Amino acid sequence: MSYSYYEVYTNTQRAFAGIGFPYGADEDAAYIITWLELYNLKGIDLFCEFVEKFYHKYDYKIDVSNNEKKIDLKNKSNLMAGPGVIDYLVSKFNINNENTYILTNCYDPIFLIPILSKYIKKDIYSKILQDNAILCLIDKEKISFNKKLFDNNINNSIKIILSNKPNGTKKLDIDITLKDSIKLLSVGLNPNQNNWNKVSELAFQSFVPESEQSRSKGAGGGDAND
Repeated sequence: MSYSYYEVYTNTQRAFAGIGFPYGADEDAAYIITWLELYNLKGIDLFCEFVEKFYHKYDYKIDVSNNEKKIDLKNKSNLMAGPGVIDYLVSKFNINNENTYILTNCYDPIFLIPILSKYIKKDIYSKILQDNAILCLIDKEKISFNKKLFDNNINNSIKIILSNKPNGTKKLDIDITLKDSIKLLSVGLNPNQNNWNKVSELAFQSFVPESEQSRSKGAGGGDAND
């Protein structure tokens, strides 16, 4: 069954809220999952894997005070830690230089791609490496990445390079052409139905139970005359 981008984003955001993500963090995480689903990268499946491993273990605080060039993510999921860490690195980026950062104990680095892709509009290009092997190249029209990014191994150490210069045309395992987003949006998103149902069940947890008090604040059913 096909769903619109908005439907997937909204349902996923409610699911994150339902499992305890704070306001703002739920929106960032929903954006990551929906972006991956839009480009047929199984975002909803990855969400369900995340829930199985991290349910009730939500901790997105990362200490960057000791060394901003080398940050220990402590194997926290990048659905939680990724948005804040990447935003911080970008805030320190010197547009006239090529800045390199090391992320140690980096679990599920696949979730970093949607975050980094947001900064293409600001002409900030990025590259992810591991042991000098290129895992991902993010440019204005295309994103290429290695399938290894889907390996949710603990204790990963990766290098992120931010630059104001494009990365070139090196081909990796998977290419995403960003201009295809309009076509993909028109077709709709087709998540795995079983996992979509799981997300919907979690989203239901975010709904306010109907009561006299909640109804007075606008929750619950009723007609327009209530």
